[in-house]
Amino acid sequence: MKTWIPLILIAVAAAVGGFALQRLLQADTNTASAPDGPTALPTFSIPNLGGEPVTPDDFPGRTVLINFWATWCPPCRDEIPELIELQDQYGDEQLQILGIALDDRARVAEYAARMGMNYPVLVVEGAEGFDLMDAYGAQIGGLPFNVMIRPDGTVAMRHEGAVTRQEIESRL
Repeated sequence: MKTWIPLILIAVAAAVGGFALQRLLQADTNTASAPDGPTALPTFSIPNLGGEPVTPDDFPGRTVLINFWATWCPPCRDEIPELIELQDQYGDEQLQILGIALDDRARVAEYAARMGMNYPVLVVEGAEGFDLMDAYGAQIGGLPFNVMIRPDGTVAMRHEGAVTRQEIESRL
């Protein structure tokens, strides 16, 4: 019986890994999606770290990049410096980044201050953040997840995993 336990564990791990790989391969995460109408996108109003509610509609005429992230996520932390640079370069008129942290509010506030994050940082604790990611088209459910919305309300990009500055700039 003891010899079967490792084999069963390996089979279960392979099945779980195969399922995750299948979802990853089926997800078209690095290309622009088919245009979605403005009414197809979910709406939200989430308080920023200062307690003021923020919604994508607060930035008319700008492309909005919604970045779902967490302090405990290494790829999320890796892309934040580039997001800060992009907000500096394009934020006056063309681009508005919204960071939605799926994390603890105090930890996020400390991290955002330490990094000098120059765009609104919103916090959603619990499953509601992952539900919002799903509503924006996340297929894998992992972080980071980025959605770029054009001023007309159509989706320019959905990207699961770390996104580069070049990928964002190519969609602006």
